[in-house]
Amino acid sequence: MNLLEYMRRRNKMTLSEWEDTFEKKEREIIVLRHEGGGGSLRNGFWDWDAYFLAYVDCETGELHKEEGRIEFPVIDKEEPPFQFEEETIYKLRVREKLPEEVPEGVLPSKNHFLVVDILEEDAVCPELEEMLIEYRKPVVLQDDVLGELTYDKLLKSFEGNIAWLRGKIHISLYVDKDNKSGITKAKKSLKTMVLEQKKWDADLRRFAAKELTKLACEWAESEEEATLITEDSFAKRISLSLIWVTSGGSFTAYLDDDELFFGHSIAVSGSLKKGMISAKIEG
Repeated sequence: MNLLEYMRRRNKMTLSEWEDTFEKKEREIIVLRHEGGGGSLRNGFWDWDAYFLAYVDCETGELHKEEGRIEFPVIDKEEPPFQFEEETIYKLRVREKLPEEVPEGVLPSKNHFLVVDILEEDAVCPELEEMLIEYRKPVVLQDDVLGELTYDKLLKSFEGNIAWLRGKIHISLYVDKDNKSGITKAKKSLKTMVLEQKKWDADLRRFAAKELTKLACEWAESEEEATLITEDSFAKRISLSLIWVTSGGSFTAYLDDDELFFGHSIAVSGSLKKGMISAKIEG
């Protein structure tokens, strides 16, 4: 089964078929709801979910320090049957997701539960209350070159701003706060780019122009406008707004397009070792 077949099969499920992907047995758990979630349109209903940071099995008392999600169906034009506030502890009656075969590239379901009922909001649970206190504490990186970077728990990245040539850009280290080696690699790559920003700024704009000028001409609203778009003019018009670096040290630089692509971002990806690899429009 490939990814396309998997997605088609999942999206064709009726509400009854979707509910059958969860165990029949009901159980009680206490979850630490933190943040994040959303909905996916299925066959006549929405599969709505909310993420949690950890949960306690009420039958065994075992604490599971793993993220997961609670799910429930929402019928079109109906109010959602449940509302889950962020940073709140809930006691729930649930049915656990059954194991399923998934194609390569799709993570198997783990710690997914169908909500049957909310038994208690602001439930008492010392273990989860302690985790919530820790979760609420800001995580900040201080660096002599990058300045102050604050960890965004939802994005799982360190975010900040830094001076770049005559202005400022946003910087992002896409690495878990507990991944010490990943933080070191990401910081090293980004610091190199910042310390050599004049060179990197020119190289990024030049590479994007080389790869995308032809496409920009195709997007032009008239032949006259297209004749004015050259690699040189393209490179001068665009400007860097964000550098995003992963735990492995690879980067994606986002540049403002100056309406060459009607407001879409230009994304240039690569690494210090391999240089710039690709340029495309996003957003």
